[in-house]
Amino acid sequence: MKHISLVKITLLFFTLMLLASCGKEEVLPPDKLIGDWNVYSIAEASGSSVIWEDLKADLVDIIPTYSCMEFTASVTDQFVTQRYVIVDVDSSVCKNPVISIYSWKVDSETGYYQFSQGSNVISYLISFTNSDNRMTWVDQTSGDVTMWDRVVTAVATE
Repeated sequence: MKHISLVKITLLFFTLMLLASCGKEEVLPPDKLIGDWNVYSIAEASGSSVIWEDLKADLVDIIPTYSCMEFTASVTDQFVTQRYVIVDVDSSVCKNPVISIYSWKVDSETGYYQFSQGSNVISYLISFTNSDNRMTWVDQTSGDVTMWDRVVTAVATE
């Protein structure tokens, strides 16, 4: 009789544990893409590459108002926001920022990151280096490569 009770208690325990674990979803760590980024370099598929800060520094040496130029990306768990500020060559002043917002997901079959804006979908192979503080996007259509550096905020020490 004790044996049957022990079996019933064990089955009840495992059933309760199974039911308790069914409602829980596995929490995944945030994607390495999430964060704020400054462009490091842009390269066409042909191989010619431009280091953004070098280009900006060269232009600022000639025309100081070009210091307003920027190229950034900010990524949340749902959206990628790219922001460009370039100079109007006719007036030598900064144009209004050009802001592009994309929803994003990772294609489970290819591993490519897909950025969508309406019916426009761009697929990137994205890799991370330098302790996940440098990101490289390879456009799967054009072959262009964009490298980004994570914006890291300094922590104040006492």
